[in-house]
Amino acid sequence: MIESKENLYKKKNVFRCVHDVHRHFKSEMSPFHILVQKQCYPHGCIYFQWRCRLLAKRKRCFRNFEKVGKECFNCGYFYEEKIHQYPEFLPENMKFSDFYDSFEAFEIWVNSLRNRRVMVEGTVSNVSPELSLETENHTTRVRFTGFLIGFNHGFVDNVAFDDPFYLRISSMTQQKLKIRPDDEMDFYARIETNRGRIRFIKSGNFTFYSRGSESPKQKRDILDQLLACKIHAQQSPECFTCFHGILADIMKSDHGPARAIVCLAGVENPNKCSVRDAANHEEKGESCANPGWKGLGCHRTVR
Repeated sequence: MIESKENLYKKKNVFRCVHDVHRHFKSEMSPFHILVQKQCYPHGCIYFQWRCRLLAKRKRCFRNFEKVGKECFNCGYFYEEKIHQYPEFLPENMKFSDFYDSFEAFEIWVNSLRNRRVMVEGTVSNVSPELSLETENHTTRVRFTGFLIGFNHGFVDNVAFDDPFYLRISSMTQQKLKIRPDDEMDFYARIETNRGRIRFIKSGNFTFYSRGSESPKQKRDILDQLLACKIHAQQSPECFTCFHGILADIMKSDHGPARAIVCLAGVENPNKCSVRDAANHEEKGESCANPGWKGLGCHRTVR
């Protein structure tokens, strides 16, 4: 039986936290965030929620503020509410101790790979630009820092890895290798974790066993798209599955680590995205609801 691993850092349906800042994630949090970053299970965390006695009663602020902020500290209607939140362990058929044993074993395995270059093998699923956002003087600038090569599964140090992982390369490396989807390859690299994602850096010794048919993305293609890109602070779930939506880190955020969506298609409103709708329409296609027409222009279709 071949040994296999799954990414327990990002395993779904394990923890839920109803903290306000997690609402755009539907309150589902990764084990990496709960057990590694915050270390808040089972004791929870304490934070202070800013409140306004006027806004709480749906009355108008006499200073015309619509939400509570730092400028409200000297107002008589301002107060703080102490809130204690507890993450919830979701699996009903598993004890937390059993999950934590598996989690620790996975973390030990990852740490055992950190100080050496390991062989990685897989088939490329996607090639995306790696972007970051810098805000200065109320202006946000998008920086292109290289490419992220995605794999849905593969082998890491001769161990089957059944979850997505990524390879980070420079634009110069991509110009040389011309990596594209469906490339079957192996390489040597060092492992790192990025908010729970498994990522490989400092790669070399590439071997290609078969090549995909798509045209490889290059730096000039991405820079052309960035001229018309749009930034969306709200991380729409639909944008995660769209190849035009790139999740970018916000550098030097005052509120800690943060991310936003960069839409390379330049869509203003993610809720009214014709680009994504067109892609879904093309992927699903149309078929005649009445096969007896045999393609003779039937207008009744099923999607």
